Amino acid sequence: MLYLENAENLSGIFAAEYMLVLAAVSIVNLLLALFLSRKFMQVLQQSGYVVSEYDRWLCRRGNIYVTRLWMLVLLSILSYLAVSYAFSFIESSAVMFAAFLFYVLFIALFIRSDYKRKEKLPLKLTKRATRLFITFAVLYFIFTYALLIVCNIIGFYIKAYPLVMRIRFILLCITPVYIPLTVKLAALINSPIERLINKKYVDDCKKKLADYKGLIKIGITGSYGKTGVKEILKTILSEKYKVLATPSSYNTPMGICKTVNELNSSYDVFIAEMGARHVGDIKELCDIVQPSYGIINGIIEHHLETFRTLENVKKTKAELIEGVGGGTIILTCDNETTLSLASDNSEKDVILAGTNVSADPSVYATDIKITKTGSSFTLNLFGESFEVSTTLLGSHNISNICLAAALCSRLGLSGEEIAAGISRTRPIEHRLEVTQGENGVTVIDDSYNANSSGTIAAL
Repeated sequence: MLYLENAENLSGIFAAEYMLVLAAVSIVNLLLALFLSRKFMQVLQQSGYVVSEYDRWLCRRGNIYVTRLWMLVLLSILSYLAVSYAFSFIESSAVMFAAFLFYVLFIALFIRSDYKRKEKLPLKLTKRATRLFITFAVLYFIFTYALLIVCNIIGFYIKAYPLVMRIRFILLCITPVYIPLTVKLAALINSPIERLINKKYVDDCKKKLADYKGLIKIGITGSYGKTGVKEILKTILSEKYKVLATPSSYNTPMGICKTVNELNSSYDVFIAEMGARHVGDIKELCDIVQPSYGIINGIIEHHLETFRTLENVKKTKAELIEGVGGGTIILTCDNETTLSLASDNSEKDVILAGTNVSADPSVYATDIKITKTGSSFTLNLFGESFEVSTTLLGSHNISNICLAAALCSRLGLSGEEIAAGISRTRPIEHRLEVTQGENGVTVIDDSYNANSSGTIAAL
C-alpha cells in the first residue's frame, strides 16, 4: 500500500486506502508528541504564557531539552536508514513500519527519562493548559499529515528508484524538533481567546470583591518571602478574624481570581500574594484587589531576565504603595532597597519592621534564641514588649513575623493575640522544613528556595 503500486497518476495517491494509513501514522506520531511536549508546555506555563519569555528560555545556550530533541532526531534518522537498507531485499511495506520501531523506542526512552525528573513546579493541567494541548494537537496532526502526503507525492515521482523511495518517510523522524515551535504557535493562536477569558474572570473577581464592603484586603509582595509572610499573617490574624488567602504561590491575576471564587460573607480578611516579572504587574494586581493594606518584603536582583535592572524591580514592588492609596504599608527594614522606599514615601502611612534595630523600626525583635525545635525572641511592638516563640527557623522568618505582627497590631489584635498566633505558626512545605531522617539525622528541607538571599539565610 505504501509503495503506491496502484497510483497510476498523481491524484491516485489521495485514494482512501493511502489517506487512512497516513492518518493512522499521524495519530500515533501525535500521541508521542503530546508526551514529548510536556516540558515545553510546563515552561510556557511557568512563564505566565508570555511567549517572549518562552522564546528566551528556548534560545538559551546549552538548553538541554532542545539538545536532547536533536539527539533523538539524529538517532532516529540513523536507525531508520540502517534498518531500511539492511532489509532492502524484502519487498514489503512492513519494512517501512519496522524502520520506525527505533524511532518509537527512542521517544519512549526520552519520555521515561523526562518523567523521572522531578519538577519544582510541575505542569498543572488547568483549563487553559488543556486548551493549549488541544490546539497543539490539531496543529501537530495537520503538520504531520501534510508532511506524509508530501512524502507520498515525492514517492510518486521517484518510483523508479526503489531504495530512495523506501526511505521517503524519513522526514517523519525530524518532526520532534518542531514540537517547541508548535507549542509557541498554539499559544499565539490561543492568545486572543485567552485574553477574553481572562478579562471575564478579572471583571467577575473585581465585582465580587467590591460586593463585600467591609472586607479587609491586604497585598503582599517582595522578591522573596511573600509566601512566608502571607502564611504567618494568615495564622496570626486567625486569632481574631476569618481569613481567606491565596494558596501556595498563587500570585498572578488568575491565581487571585481563582481564590476569590471561594470568597463569601463569612470572611473578614482577604490576603493576596502578589508576584511580578514585568514593570506594571503589581499595579495590575492592585487594580483587581484594591488593597487598603500592604506588606513589602526584601527587594533584590530577581527576575532580571525580564526586569533588566534592580531599579525596575524596586519600581514594580513600589506599585503596591500606590495601590493601597492612603492605606497602611509595612516595609521590611532588613533590606536596604526596601528600606529606601520609606524615605521615598515619607508622606504615606509607612511602618518599618524587622530585626535591623539601627533602622529605628516600629516593630522589631531582640534577644533572639535559636534551638533545634524553633526560635524564641522578644517582640517589641510599638513600644510594648512580648516574649514569643515559634517552630520556624532562621532570622529571615523572625523578620517575616515582625512584618506580620506590625500589620496585625494595626488591624486591632492585642499583643497577647499576636503572641498566641506566632506560637501557632508552622513551616511551609520545602521552606526550611525540619524533619527527622534515619539514624537520628536531622533534615532541613529548603528545596523550594530559589534566590541567593534565601540560600544564605538557610545556610
